[in-house]
Amino acid sequence: MKNYKYLIAWIGGKSRLRKKIAQLIPNDIKGYIEPFGGGAWVLFYKDKWADLEIYNDLDERLITLFNVVKYHPCELARQMCFMLSSRKQFNEYLNSYCVTDIQKSAQFLFLVNHSFGSNCSQFATSKSRGIKSAYGIIQRINEISKRLDKVLIENKNAIDLIKQYDSKTQFFYCDPPYSKGAGYKVCSTKDFKHEELSQTLKTIKGRFLLSYDDSPKIRKLYKGFEIINISRIKGINNINVKDKEYKEILIKNY
Repeated sequence: MKNYKYLIAWIGGKSRLRKKIAQLIPNDIKGYIEPFGGGAWVLFYKDKWADLEIYNDLDERLITLFNVVKYHPCELARQMCFMLSSRKQFNEYLNSYCVTDIQKSAQFLFLVNHSFGSNCSQFATSKSRGIKSAYGIIQRINEISKRLDKVLIENKNAIDLIKQYDSKTQFFYCDPPYSKGAGYKVCSTKDFKHEELSQTLKTIKGRFLLSYDDSPKIRKLYKGFEIINISRIKGINNINVKDKEYKEILIKNY
């Protein structure tokens, strides 16, 4: 098994937890589905989870990027070769408009890789590691393109997607917006309907594994399911913070 790293860092990404999550995914599934795909860190952890694999997200920037990586990796890599890792270039891309999907994806990939917390709004560089390697980004494009070969990429409401593809042989890894914390461009933590997701997952035929922040509200919504306590080191804004540990939970129906 080849352990693919990732294509992009992303808000709420599971870089520090995906090994633990992967250990909990059953081996006898026929379909592996991520309704809240994001950076797809868990999907890319393994070269194949099941015969049917589906990546879904509401953010059209992500959908466009993964489709371009899948079908036009060479042209995307060529575009990336002309992008300079500089604050000037970053600020220019913040206020520019691209026409083609390849251009949009190259710009988005550049902004994600050179922004603080992958927020695509603030230029950032490391005091110890310097700028991101352009070669490393291009190498990841080629690797992920191969990994996406038989992955179906969807752009639907997560609840609708779960209902559409649900069956006894399907497995859903759900990583929705948390009840507290950073939000997403397409859905803030305040707007997301946690109750609706809970009601949907309680009625499905398939199996699910759900990652969430550890909060009384979420524990109440999923009372009766197995809840696993986990924690990770806080990723950003952890300097001068007394408690660097962030507590999360994994919830499953199997």
